[in-house]
Amino acid sequence: MSKTFKIVLVLLVVASVVSAGLAVVAFMGKEREYVKRLLLEDKLAATLKDKRRLEKEIDSNKKAKEEIEAKILEMEASVKELSLEAEEAKANSETAVAELALKEKEVEKFENELIKERKEKLAISKKLEDMEFDFQKAKADVTRLKSEKTRLEKKLSDLKESSVDLDTIVVKSEEKIVSPLPESVKVDEALRGRVLVVNKEYDFIVTDLGQDDGIEKGMVFKVMDGATFLGKVEINKIYDTMSSASVLPGGKVNNMKKGNLIIESR
Repeated sequence: MSKTFKIVLVLLVVASVVSAGLAVVAFMGKEREYVKRLLLEDKLAATLKDKRRLEKEIDSNKKAKEEIEAKILEMEASVKELSLEAEEAKANSETAVAELALKEKEVEKFENELIKERKEKLAISKKLEDMEFDFQKAKADVTRLKSEKTRLEKKLSDLKESSVDLDTIVVKSEEKIVSPLPESVKVDEALRGRVLVVNKEYDFIVTDLGQDDGIEKGMVFKVMDGATFLGKVEINKIYDTMSSASVLPGGKVNNMKKGNLIIESR
């Protein structure tokens, strides 16, 4: 075999080896590119998936944002409305406070007027009581004076009708003087009288017993309606022919009336 042929053969072998190597290298590079492309496709698919997920999240967040913004607007409107209501309530409260203060002043004024009216009523009642006493006293005095007048007129008439001859009176010097008989012992009986007036509003009565009958302040009498006991009264004012008495606790002043019997309680 010639030397040239050997060289050519060697070159061919080298060329074949180089070609095979290049082919292997090319194949390996192609495989790497394929794997790389697959990786890129997977990454792209994952990226697209993430993109779609992010887009959904973005849409969801946008909706949530819009809802939040709507709620914020609604809350702002509510806050504004509440602020207006609060201002109105404050104004109404101030007005109410002013009106309350005015009402309190009016109530205080009415209370003072009521106290004044009560005092005037008590004064009028006291005056009326005194007037009732004076009236009953005057009435009793008139009755007494009429009776006295009638008695005097009768006595005067009797004196006019009877004739007395002084010359026929003979006085004997030896006439015995008879000492007067001792007065009979008076029986100590309980005083009795009648009710003239009943004042149920202030719990007192007016009686027909007075200073002329020996009445004293503080004396206690029983008030009787027939056989029914109505309570006790205490004398607190005395006139000549009449007196007033306060109804003691437990007395049935509503059942007392003019004409009831009063008996001294001992």
